[in-house]
Amino acid sequence: MPERPTSDDVAAARSLVVDELLGDFPCIGDAERAHAVALLLLPFARDLIAGPTPLHLLEKPTPGTGATLLADMLALPAIGRPIPAMVAPRDDEEWRKLITSKLRVGSPYMFADNLKHRLDSAALAGALTATAWEDRILGVSDVARLPVRCIWLATGNNPAVSNEIARRTVRVRLDSRTDQPHLRSGFRHPKLRQWAAENRGRLVWAALTLIRAWIVAGRPAAAVQLGMYEDWAETMGGILEVAGVPGFLENLQDFYADSDAEGAEWRGFLGAWWTKFGQTSTTVKQLWPVAAEDGSLSLGTGSAQSQIVTLGKVLTERRDRVFDLDDRRLMLRRSSKPRQGSYQWSLAIAV
Repeated sequence: MPERPTSDDVAAARSLVVDELLGDFPCIGDAERAHAVALLLLPFARDLIAGPTPLHLLEKPTPGTGATLLADMLALPAIGRPIPAMVAPRDDEEWRKLITSKLRVGSPYMFADNLKHRLDSAALAGALTATAWEDRILGVSDVARLPVRCIWLATGNNPAVSNEIARRTVRVRLDSRTDQPHLRSGFRHPKLRQWAAENRGRLVWAALTLIRAWIVAGRPAAAVQLGMYEDWAETMGGILEVAGVPGFLENLQDFYADSDAEGAEWRGFLGAWWTKFGQTSTTVKQLWPVAAEDGSLSLGTGSAQSQIVTLGKVLTERRDRVFDLDDRRLMLRRSSKPRQGSYQWSLAIAV
């Protein structure tokens, strides 16, 4: 690795990563490609980042597009082998156990491959923004306190994620725009795994050269930010800027819009609520027929009373939240005190 990389060194390193390694992956734009390069560089730059790092979500519309292969190729320079994959748990308790066990053995990657269910976990959301993790060790009374330095990675076919996970995620979307992407041909490197293994030394050189060029340039911080991940964004965005790789974090709004299934459900319900009651205060019991008729919210399959209780809980979880509808911004408000045993709910125009 050159002590002071020249512009030719940087260009050669960038070309090796962007053109040779990533050239055959159908990233849909500059932001996707920039995040893929950032993921490759992250294990080499991790000790330059004091805070947490986000989940990298490699998604695509069709099986066989190459998300798992891309994950392996981006990790190979750092660990020299494919990443051990895991099946994403469905409940929060299993997520907690899995995170603890992975951190205890020092796994460099936390890789959930081929997501099948909506990704929503309080334990995962907490770990994604933590620098240390505490949990009770199974079978004993001891509590383990573990540093969170792993790299978070997941793949899936148009996976659904909760709002809490979405704002902790950066996206790499692939789209070959073909019905059977696994039948494609004409690749730059038909045996990419073999090529990457044979050229691992060159890929390590490229990663270190790009990072070194940023250090020599004075470690300029990227202007673009991502809440909760400021140190990561400043460092990785700065490295990519010096490397001449555009697009870092430019797809956030598109990703949030695509992944906000929960917001779409609530906007549908609030639109029906506004049509029925406007800004008039009402009770959960009076709101339930609106929610049941509209069908946007998932309130379970229990009795009417069970669904009313569920509606009350989800309203409470979102009180004072602002929702952007097509023609207005509405805030969900709850009365400060119950009236005749029930809270009053209303919608207010948010400014």
